[in-house]
Amino acid sequence: MLELVLVLTVLVLFYLLLAVKIVPQSQNWLVERLGKFNRKLEAGLHIIIPIFERISHKVDILERQLPPRKIPTITLDNVTIEVSLAILYRIVDASKSEYRVRNIDQAIETTVIGTVRSVIGKTDLDGVQSNRRHLADAIETELQQVSEEWGIVLTRVEIIDVEVDSETKQAMQLQLNAERTRRAIVREAEGKKEAAQLAADAELYSAQKQAEAKRLLAEAEAYSVAVISKAIADGGTPAIDFEVKKIQAEAVRSLTSSNNSKVIFVPSDVLDGLRSVTAKISERL
Repeated sequence: MLELVLVLTVLVLFYLLLAVKIVPQSQNWLVERLGKFNRKLEAGLHIIIPIFERISHKVDILERQLPPRKIPTITLDNVTIEVSLAILYRIVDASKSEYRVRNIDQAIETTVIGTVRSVIGKTDLDGVQSNRRHLADAIETELQQVSEEWGIVLTRVEIIDVEVDSETKQAMQLQLNAERTRRAIVREAEGKKEAAQLAADAELYSAQKQAEAKRLLAEAEAYSVAVISKAIADGGTPAIDFEVKKIQAEAVRSLTSSNNSKVIFVPSDVLDGLRSVTAKISERL
């Protein structure tokens, strides 16, 4: 009797071990009852019916990345290129990914090839090179339509690299060199134009300043003439004689200021004038 109890106890414990299932956080388990899919077990503690139910698949739900692969395709302007994509996806419905498609990675890769060729075939080479984000979004939109049927969600689609054939590379290099030469010529022309404009502005500024200086000099001379005229009008002939004598004195001083030896013959009337001017200047001081 005791042996029977022990056997029953062992059987019950064994049954409980088969019935109790603990699903880890990174997986979903699929349960089949009598060979037919019954339910999905998410992370946590679960109980199944042994013999009648079994765990058919343990599916990882972590984000996955397809191996990068170069996809040959032709652009709208008939340029053969190879596109490398990085595709990351995550399983959100394990039952669809296991029961609707045999190899999920291969199915996604096959769909990617067709989608890439379809999308890039509508775009020229310059559009592919300059607008990769738009193309990646278009590819992701196209793939999203079939991904729902397989219980997956695309988390990121990125164009890693775009390679062109050697002839196209050479043509692009020639075009690039021509564009650089054109830009250099344009910049040189713009530099010369700016230099000429600055030189013209400098000449204009110099002419304006010279004209302004002449105007100020003319105003000064006019003022001097006005003052002399007023003095002549007030002083009469003595004032005229004084100005003439002063001019003569300035001329003699200029002649004698040089270091070179010279002999100067001064008329007597000039000497008399100088004496009178000197005397008048002394009186004013």
